[in-house]
Amino acid sequence: MKYEMRHAKKPDNKSKVKFSKKKIIAITLGSIAGIAVIVLCVLYFQVIFSFISSKIDALSSWFSGGSPVENSEISDEVGETPVEGDNTKDNIEEESPEESEEEEEDQTEDEEETGKSAPVIELEVYEGPLYSSPDDICYYRVKAIVTGEPSPQIVFSKDDSLGSLGPDKAQVNLSRDNKTYVLTATADNSEGEASDTLTLTWNCNRSPDIKSISLSSDTLYVGQQYEVSVDASDLDGDTLSYTWSVTGGSIVDNTSNPVKWNTPAVPGDYGISVVVNDGNGNNSETSAAVYVGEIIVEQGPKDMNVPKKEGEGGYVEFGGATHIGANIYAGDSAGNKPCGGFVSFDISNLGGSTVESASLTFSSAQVSGDPLSFFYPLKINVLDWGAESITQGDFELVGIFIASYDSSNITCSVSKLKEELQNAINEGKSRFQIRIRFSGPFTDDDGRADGWEYSQSNVNLKATVIQ
Repeated sequence: MKYEMRHAKKPDNKSKVKFSKKKIIAITLGSIAGIAVIVLCVLYFQVIFSFISSKIDALSSWFSGGSPVENSEISDEVGETPVEGDNTKDNIEEESPEESEEEEEDQTEDEEETGKSAPVIELEVYEGPLYSSPDDICYYRVKAIVTGEPSPQIVFSKDDSLGSLGPDKAQVNLSRDNKTYVLTATADNSEGEASDTLTLTWNCNRSPDIKSISLSSDTLYVGQQYEVSVDASDLDGDTLSYTWSVTGGSIVDNTSNPVKWNTPAVPGDYGISVVVNDGNGNNSETSAAVYVGEIIVEQGPKDMNVPKKEGEGGYVEFGGATHIGANIYAGDSAGNKPCGGFVSFDISNLGGSTVESASLTFSSAQVSGDPLSFFYPLKINVLDWGAESITQGDFELVGIFIASYDSSNITCSVSKLKEELQNAINEGKSRFQIRIRFSGPFTDDDGRADGWEYSQSNVNLKATVIQ
């Protein structure tokens, strides 16, 4: 039997390694994770470096006696327990009193600096303009409204009060020769300066100037009517108004000037007062003391010529001119306009009288043309137009018919004249007023005057009275 000898093969030094798929995947993922860690370390290198540095500084501080807070953190990090009796905390608490005081001082200074501000100033008139009569000045009082910190100092360019009004107020006086002033006020403090200006002008209104009260008669009697007037003017040219009052009797229209005063029935001392207003809030007042006496009755009748009130008569050319205080004319004018003549008699001193007889005369007429060739007879009327000059409207007053005449020389003594004169006296009137006028067509349209013209001196009223 033959045996073959087979020798074993020499192992190969190069071993063959076979990997499964799972191992390959695990190796790949591991490689990716490693790469990711490296990338993160690169990206966050500064953060990691700062963290490590802070920990190293903390350890260094701890070993050199740093703050307990830092040591505690380090102990926690490194796992060490703080040593008993460690006085690090006490050292730190006692470390900074001076630093704290300095910080408080700095904070106070900062707060003080923050509260400071530059001045702001505004001027405002709080009183005026007011007029001072003794000095003849117009003055204003001005205040300065100021803010700023620290409190500013105020300086006025003019202060006629000499500081008596206070540090933030000033008075400025204006005169007639210097009616404008520009007031300047300056406020300053450590933070700056500010100023404001205010233009002040004379704007004062003076009170009316009253000189005196006067009466139409120096002697006054009970139950009579007198005219009372005040002499007043306004230095500023304002329109004046009046308010009268009396302590006895009564005033007719107490807002006019002059006024009529009906004296009381009892003799005695009485006062008359008037307030004069300029319409701008300024008043002046004056008064007069008078004595009203009792009328002494004279025995028997008294003949008298009743005086005329000059300047209240004349004639009116209807639709034309009004001739105040001129001659008394009745007829038509060269302009073919009808004319009426007027005359006013003063009966203010006949109060309480009894009229025994009355006679009205028109004499020495200047005759123009032939008025009676177309006019109806001349008519006499009693009127009441008031204590004033005639106007166009007086031509058409109705009046009270007394009588009519066809001759230029007239003497009227009819009972109606006496009756109306007595009525005027009894009613307390101060005037007895007459108008003459032709009735009829009023004009003949011939372009020339036809009428009767009388001078004031040729028209008279005579009366017999018992006073």
